[in-house]
Amino acid sequence: MKQSKRFSIDEHVLKWSKRHKKRNSFYTGIILIIAILLIVFGMKFGKSSTVKIMNKSQEEIKITYLGNIELNDHIRINNINKTFNSIEGILKTSDYSSASLNLANISEDKKENIKENLKNIMVLKNLNIQSLNLVNESLDNLSTNEIERKIEKKYGYNYLTGNGSNPINSKTVQKNVKGKKIVNVSFSDITSEYTDPLKNTTSISLEPHIFIPLIQNLKKNNDYVVVNVDWGITDEKSVTSRQRKYAHALSEAGADIIVGHNSVIQEIEEYKGTNIFYSVGNVTSERFLSKNKQGLAIQQDWNDKNSKFMITPIKFRGGKISEAELNKIEEIKLLNNLNSKSVKLEKVDGGYVYES
Repeated sequence: MKQSKRFSIDEHVLKWSKRHKKRNSFYTGIILIIAILLIVFGMKFGKSSTVKIMNKSQEEIKITYLGNIELNDHIRINNINKTFNSIEGILKTSDYSSASLNLANISEDKKENIKENLKNIMVLKNLNIQSLNLVNESLDNLSTNEIERKIEKKYGYNYLTGNGSNPINSKTVQKNVKGKKIVNVSFSDITSEYTDPLKNTTSISLEPHIFIPLIQNLKKNNDYVVVNVDWGITDEKSVTSRQRKYAHALSEAGADIIVGHNSVIQEIEEYKGTNIFYSVGNVTSERFLSKNKQGLAIQQDWNDKNSKFMITPIKFRGGKISEAELNKIEEIKLLNNLNSKSVKLEKVDGGYVYES
């Protein structure tokens, strides 16, 4: 039998090099394909889709409601104006608009911290947000009071809500819009088992003996009563019996619309003429969970008797707010979460509508 020729060391090295070169070419090709896919995905991920503007007649009043806005140091690395590009149109065309801002602990220096939070508020004011609910979970009361004093000196008393430091504060914002008086008031459920009462220092306490006479009085003296509520519940998509009980009590007291501010999106309900958005989620957020980066942009056309609503799902991604482009499964989950027996949403280009 003929013996196979033994390779020399040089020949072994040459054979291994050729084999390794073939493998390298294969792996390089795979890596190149992955890199291209990541670039394409990144471009799509960073793209911002503009929220569609709801048409209205000259006689109707257009109101826009947004959820929680967080503008901490990390978010502000980007050009902060670009962050809001996709919703700038719906805000600029609104006769009245409101949102909720979490005050941020941006700097260890107290004066710098106040300065940077003032910048955040001014950015939102320039976007035509006409009533801003302040939420404070990170600053001391002295800093919060200084921010409020400076903003009210610049923009007037009727701009900030939710800026009291005690549970019986009755600060409300009142605006005259096309001859109609619109009032905005904010509550926090500080006695909820989900809430740390020490953190909720910026809104009126959601207690029946406080909110019932307050809402009744506001209804007597205004044409439209907007109520913001921080339910104190994090990451809970189902409406609790406590939320529903208090929302119905607010309605019966005279609230025309209730806009809830939790970290995720919750159900929409119509109860005795009151439109209840239990939670509209977040506009911007640095929290890890994807559901915390989702929210609703709500546009309302109101003619003093009836309302038409357009609800647009939005996402915060790549440092920008964008209209959420939902796949079929995501859309089914969202509608199952939003719909109730009293509200059936009809799909339109860019969102969902219903009339009340």
